[in-house]
Amino acid sequence: MSQLSIQHRKCPHCGSLTFVKRGYFYKKSTKTYIPRYNCKHCLKTYSTRTHSPTFKQIRSDLNAPLFRLLTGGVSIRESARILDCSYKTAYLKSIWLGRLAKSFHLKQRFIIQELQFDEMFSIEHTKLKPLSILLAVDDKYRIIGAQVAKTKATGLLAAISYKKYGPRPNETSKKIPELLHQIREQSGAIPLIKTDENPHYQTHVKKIFKGSTHQTFLSAEQKEKSREQKYLSTEKKKFDPLFAVNHTCAKLRDHIKRLARRSWCITKQSEHLELAIYLYIAKINQYKLL
Repeated sequence: MSQLSIQHRKCPHCGSLTFVKRGYFYKKSTKTYIPRYNCKHCLKTYSTRTHSPTFKQIRSDLNAPLFRLLTGGVSIRESARILDCSYKTAYLKSIWLGRLAKSFHLKQRFIIQELQFDEMFSIEHTKLKPLSILLAVDDKYRIIGAQVAKTKATGLLAAISYKKYGPRPNETSKKIPELLHQIREQSGAIPLIKTDENPHYQTHVKKIFKGSTHQTFLSAEQKEKSREQKYLSTEKKKFDPLFAVNHTCAKLRDHIKRLARRSWCITKQSEHLELAIYLYIAKINQYKLL
């Protein structure tokens, strides 16, 4: 008997391997017969589905196609229409898939030679509630970690945001060390770390990754200011040193519907946005969740 077969037939209540077969039950959604067992030790019944992460799910057949749709630029509501199910079913399954992907990712261990760290911005319900998405990508284009932080509105929207919604916390300075500590636990020492010239990055990287080489480059705002000089220059355009993380941010914009620009599909809760990103991490890093 294989190890996988033993694990499936092991009693989930007492851990005993002494059992007798007790027929089958028919699962309508997958059109399969699931064997049932009766434990001789604790006298309780169970099946091979008891050990499955989809235990007690009625429409477990929707998990795989919903995963592909949500990580392919389709909204939750449109995914429900395509799969011919209710919006509530697609919504609850998206949260379950995101939590499954996050727990699976946090158990992984990585060997990293080069790490690129940056952030992108989104909104929570309205432009008056901005969000900062911290993203860490290695040189193999794997997403090593992600955090979503609430930030304060800036510019002309700052006064309007404060008047309508009151003071808003700035969680970016708290989330940066949390993400770096998480990466440290999963990968250990990293020889080379690349970021832009954000002073918060430099402070935390030097503190958490003491033996690593930290290289900084111009941020997107600084590049925008020097755009005219670049157009007037005749020098050949150089390769972006932060291409891996910038390219990943662009893919997130395209493959996660709620991050698309000029879209009415927006995030209502920052926690759910983070779960959607971890779902996309499972796709990029080629995790086998289901």
